[in-house]
Amino acid sequence: MADKPPILVVDNDPELRDFIARAIYVDGYPVEACQDAAATLERLESIEVGVVVAEVFLRGVNGIELLKQVRERFPGTELVLMGREVPTYTVVTAMQLGAADFVDKPIDTERLLLAVGRAVERVRLAHENLALKRLADLRGAGDMVAASPLLLDVLERVDLVAASDIRVLIEGESGVGKELIANRLHRLSPRHDRPFVAVNCGAISENLLESELFGHRKGAFTGATDDHKGLFEIADGGTLFLDEIGEMSLELQVKLLRVLERSEFRPLGSNKIVRVDVRVVAATNKTLADEAAAGRFREDLFYRLNVIRVEVPPLRDRPEDVGVLVEAFLDAHRRKGLPRKRIHADAVSALKAYAFPGNVRELRNVIERCQILTRGEEIMLSDLPPGISAATGQPSVSSGAPAQDLKLTLAEVERSHVLAVYEAHKENKVQTARSLGINVKTLYNKLKSYAASPAGGKG
Repeated sequence: MADKPPILVVDNDPELRDFIARAIYVDGYPVEACQDAAATLERLESIEVGVVVAEVFLRGVNGIELLKQVRERFPGTELVLMGREVPTYTVVTAMQLGAADFVDKPIDTERLLLAVGRAVERVRLAHENLALKRLADLRGAGDMVAASPLLLDVLERVDLVAASDIRVLIEGESGVGKELIANRLHRLSPRHDRPFVAVNCGAISENLLESELFGHRKGAFTGATDDHKGLFEIADGGTLFLDEIGEMSLELQVKLLRVLERSEFRPLGSNKIVRVDVRVVAATNKTLADEAAAGRFREDLFYRLNVIRVEVPPLRDRPEDVGVLVEAFLDAHRRKGLPRKRIHADAVSALKAYAFPGNVRELRNVIERCQILTRGEEIMLSDLPPGISAATGQPSVSSGAPAQDLKLTLAEVERSHVLAVYEAHKENKVQTARSLGINVKTLYNKLKSYAASPAGGKG
């Protein structure tokens, strides 16, 4: 819905009708005028109107009857009534039937515009509530937005195992939403009122990760000036999510295995055993079975974690989710203060055709960027990054970039886009990775595979 939805003014007096219409138009609203209720109802059939401003004592079908029909046939439209010397019981009846407001004649322009503004706000809130309800229905108990059969099947599997304490291993590429899956498992479990604690095992050094997981006592090592409670202890009674578990060192895997077997551990520098009741959910962007077979991950720990395996498909395999994700991101970013935007169908088609190496995280970043940089109220195909707009075979108007060759493989399209973003960020790996929605290590490996020189980059 636009910020300034169309307004219909209905009055038998043509001069007054035009006066009111001009006043509403000057206030920034698109406005049309109708001479009676029949013309109004006919117009409502063809356009979406935010508010109808109508005289109570219309000839033919009066304002009260018009109100009844509008509320029944066009529930998304509000109605402001106006009239001279209207009986109190008529005003009360109108408000009980759902009128947004009532304005006395002769018209006080300021009072009328205030009533129209309030009615528009009611329309806006109604639209937002419907959108939020739709998203809530799609999300279910967690924050996953799903419309594709692939992801809906994953969520159904997650929901089936959530109520138990069974361990779950979540596999999938970076940015597909593995933490959201873990969070859903927690929220649907009997532990939902206890802590959900997440840690990225690949983002913390081995020594620091051990302290983060198990805690330490004062003096345990240089710099340990205070006791530090570990994440296992913090998550007691709840769920501990170990993201990127495949990056954990073999030495630390041994200690983790002991905790999983005995539900107890010793903080660094302590002789005291701490017992905990924690459900562990792990995730990785690797195939952990292959890592175990290659000796890079302990096989016994793999079997402890891999009781139920959930594989989250990449976004390129579930284009049905792109549209609902875009709407969810537009709504979420707007509530954080970004400008209200719509998105054109051609832009959505391009997003669906694009491979998204950074998956949902990259899509979210693209939408946020477009919401900030797009000048108009609608995100067009030309507003998308060149590598994405070219995915449909159409050039980006704003950039003048040529369309991608439709014979290119998916890997070639991805390579072209990653290198284009890398160049756009002047070979700054940190900024490039953030823009693509992937971590720096993943970007480094991609650049290496593309035979690009990572040593030449900045950051």
